[in-house]
Amino acid sequence: MRPWKFSDFQGYFYYAERWERADMDYQLRPAVLADHDWIYDCKAASIRCYVEPVWGWDEAFQKLDFDGDFVSIGQFQVIESSAKPIGFLQVLEGKDCVEVAELHLLPDYQGQGIGSSILRRLLADCRERRCTLRLGCFKENHRAQALYQRLGLRQTAETETHYILDMTP
Repeated sequence: MRPWKFSDFQGYFYYAERWERADMDYQLRPAVLADHDWIYDCKAASIRCYVEPVWGWDEAFQKLDFDGDFVSIGQFQVIESSAKPIGFLQVLEGKDCVEVAELHLLPDYQGQGIGSSILRRLLADCRERRCTLRLGCFKENHRAQALYQRLGLRQTAETETHYILDMTP
């Protein structure tokens, strides 16, 4: 199975074995170890408002949990705009399913179509590969839920705190 990757090349992305013009001013690049603290801080800024009311915010636990995920650094990509990090993406590749484990943008960059653009490309790639795209969403994150549903993902399961959404070709 071919790994899913964007590679920036002068405003174009290499996507699904072809070059296409980026529709937003952003690039994705593979995460490196030096990105660890920034990615953690971005995630914390993005999810704390959902985690704290449910479980409280235990900084030590959150860091330990994140460190366990970041061991698989190859799954992470940093989203940049004007050469500065603005978010990150973590994608888990399976035989029949691509899971967006994390997609976070700093608040100043939300609502500008960047997340939509990334997800549209993932959805197109999954359609081409005939595999399911799956992601989870905090039940209280109504804005993200609306985006996912606009893009055609449908709720297939739920936990006490999350909805699980899929798009199957």
